[in-house]
Amino acid sequence: MDQNKLLECMEDIKRIAQSQDNHMTKEELHRYLSEMDLQESQFDAVYQYLAANGISVAGFHPAPVTDNSPEAASADTDMAQEAAKGTDAEEKTSSSHLSKAERNIELFRREVSALDFHSDGELAVLWNRFLSGDDDVRGELAKEYLDRVFAIADSYKKHGIALDEMIAEGNVGLMMALKHIREDPGKFHRDLAPDLEQIRSAIDAEIRLSVENLIDSSTMAKDWMHTLLAKTNLLREAAKYLAEENGHVASIWELAEYTKLPLSEIHDIMGLSEDTKNISKEKSL
Repeated sequence: MDQNKLLECMEDIKRIAQSQDNHMTKEELHRYLSEMDLQESQFDAVYQYLAANGISVAGFHPAPVTDNSPEAASADTDMAQEAAKGTDAEEKTSSSHLSKAERNIELFRREVSALDFHSDGELAVLWNRFLSGDDDVRGELAKEYLDRVFAIADSYKKHGIALDEMIAEGNVGLMMALKHIREDPGKFHRDLAPDLEQIRSAIDAEIRLSVENLIDSSTMAKDWMHTLLAKTNLLREAAKYLAEENGHVASIWELAEYTKLPLSEIHDIMGLSEDTKNISKEKSL
């Protein structure tokens, strides 16, 4: 079995667990790792690995860790690698052809499809407990709205952001929504009962906000990079032209005069770009 593939899957599972308040069940882990053909003893290593990363697995009690040696610092990785032992034949499944992003999405889809959603009556009981201060149901409520995370993230595909990244941000939005609802429980009651429609609207709004913030930050980063590249090219061409025109390497003041860029901005660009750092050297070589 491919140990690197298992380690990648474990990282994906850790991200999913974070969206569930760092709680997992053995059944969930067996489902996510069904294609790995692990023995139960190897699953114990998986449970221990997750426990070492602050993720509790229902029904598993991790062994206490008392070794503070340097070797123990990498024990979590060793435990995950141990789980991959037992066969020399690498799995030949269609999933081996999936990218990491596609595997993340597939894991999330499996999780959502395996959920048993509550009726409105059952959901009202859970929300009533949560709004009354019972934090034990937070993870169960989060699972109830994972399908909304996927649906909302999927609706933004045209913006060019990887779907798995938007799902991850949507999960953050879901947890923020639960936090905000818990902080103002009176706002989400109607006739002394949980207002499920208003709760869903608040959750959808928070998920959308998180996904849109990701899109905005990505767009700003791309715009900034395009601007930097354009100014880098301007400085390079200006340096070449001035060197040919004046017969000497252009000084930073001559570059500023010719390009109309502030000295401080030229300094910044030269500090950020390896190309522009070497502008003054190109003609002297």
